[in-house]
Formats: sequence, structure tokens, C-alpha cells
Amino acid sequence: MKRALPILLLLLLTACATPPGGRTQLAPPTPLKGLAAVYSEFDMRLQLVTAADAPPCQEEDCTFDGAFDQRILTLGNRLAEAAYRKHPELRERFPRFEFVVADKREPGAASSSGGTVVVHRGTRRIGPEDTALAFILAREMGHVIGGHHDENVTTSILVSIAAQILLPMLNVARGAVAAVSSNVATSAAATAATSSAVASVASMAGSRALRASFRPQQVKEAEVVGLGLMVAAGWKAWDVAAQLEELRPRLAEELNWTLELRESVQRIAGQFQGPVPADGTLVANAPQMVPLLLPESRGTSVPF
Repeated sequence: MKRALPILLLLLLTACATPPGGRTQLAPPTPLKGLAAVYSEFDMRLQLVTAADAPPCQEEDCTFDGAFDQRILTLGNRLAEAAYRKHPELRERFPRFEFVVADKREPGAASSSGGTVVVHRGTRRIGPEDTALAFILAREMGHVIGGHHDENVTTSILVSIAAQILLPMLNVARGAVAAVSSNVATSAAATAATSSAVASVASMAGSRALRASFRPQQVKEAEVVGLGLMVAAGWKAWDVAAQLEELRPRLAEELNWTLELRESVQRIAGQFQGPVPADGTLVANAPQMVPLLLPESRGTSVPF
């Protein structure tokens, strides 16, 4: 019965979802969504704990920090209104988005499946204008809307359960070796400890590898969903691309987060090039991502 329990859990966790990006992905079944939300929140907080703290602000800098906090709230609330209009099913998952500025030195952002979006204090120091800052928030919201946190959590749990299923087989092999040992009791204890350690390491390594393999596609999906939120909130896609292009030279390549943002900027700039349509309609060089931004607006005049 004990050995059957991990297999039962594995079957329970093999639910799938199709988020706005259209890619079928793993998702926790309804009975386990609460656990997934807690795990996601813990994962986000772990990222924050391991990030370097920002130094305390001094005099005028404190005023700038306060203004930055207010910008985050204002832009976030505007995007949240658009998110609930465009994706009304979000209210079934969480009642509202929460926007927080964390006192962390390096630029960055994080989020959880429960709708919390965190921006690092260091993001202010790369000098994003409101449009670029809104995109940073919207892209992170895109991860939430796209179910990427649920996918990551479900993957981690599945890998952990799979390791526990394989553990008994490892114990059998170790037990055979222990049987020919002169000290069976000591060998058996060592075998159990070794098996547990190997399973834990394998689980962690496997989880990280799988989640890393998902990440590039998740980022692309998040930027499309995020840009769609901005358009729904009243921004024009060409203006967003222009503001992001101005930000790109200030994005360091040695940090994973800024490198991902540079890649997002490059993709968006590549899609929204050329003159802005004077009449607001989509033209021959309209971006390929437009159908993903506003699927309900095909064949209509859209203010880009």
C-alpha cells in the first residue's frame, strides 16, 4: 500500500491545462491547487531571500524610492483592471493582484501563482520610463496568467514523486549488496541513508533541469500575454516597443533577469518595426504576434 501511494499521487497530478499561449502544460488538479499556491509563494520568497539586499536609501534617494513605489502601484492597478477584463477566469484563481517593491540591490522581478508581483528596488536604477516599467510588470503578470508557476510546481512535485517510486528499486539493489556484507545491519542502514540521499539529489537536479527547459518558452508566452494586457489597458504596441528599445542599452548582460528582458525587448522590437499605421489598422508588415495579443479583434481596426 505504501508503495502504491506515490503512484496514486503521480496519477492525481497529471492534470493538463491550456493557457492563453495555447501550449498544453502540466497543472495541479483542483484538490491540490491550494498546495501548489503555497509552494509557489514559498519558491518566490526563497528567491527574494537569496537575493542581495539594497543599501538603505539616503536623503533625496528615499524620495525617489517612494515615487518609484507609487509608480508600481499606479501602473499595476491599471494593468490589473485590464487583466480581469481580458481574462475574467482569473477571479476564480485569486481576487486581486498585489504589487510589491522588495529592497533588493539588483534589478529584477518575480511573482507567484496567487497574483503577487514583486519588483526589485534595483529596477529603479536602470531608469525605466512608465511604459517600459509597465511592460516589466505586465510580463510578470503574464507568467501568472499563463499558469507558469503552476507548471513549475507540478513539475517539481512530479519529479519528487518519481524519485520516491524509483527509491524502492534502488533499495533492492543496495540490499543485494548488503546481503554479502559481513555486517548486514550496518550495511542496511547505510544503504537506506544512501538511497534517500541519492533520491533527494536526483529529485532536485531533475526538477531544476526540467524547469530550466520550460523557461525560454514561458518567457516568450509571458511577453505576449503581457503586451496584450498593455494594449487592453490603452498602450500602443509600437510605443511600447520604442520605449523598450530605449531601455535596452541599460540592461546588463551578466544578470539572468536583465538578459531575459533584453531578449524580450529584441523580439518585440523585431515584431513592431516600420511606420505606425496612421489610421490605426493593421497593415502588411503587421507583427506576427498580433493574433495572440487580441484574438477577439481579428478582422477589426485595432489601435496599435
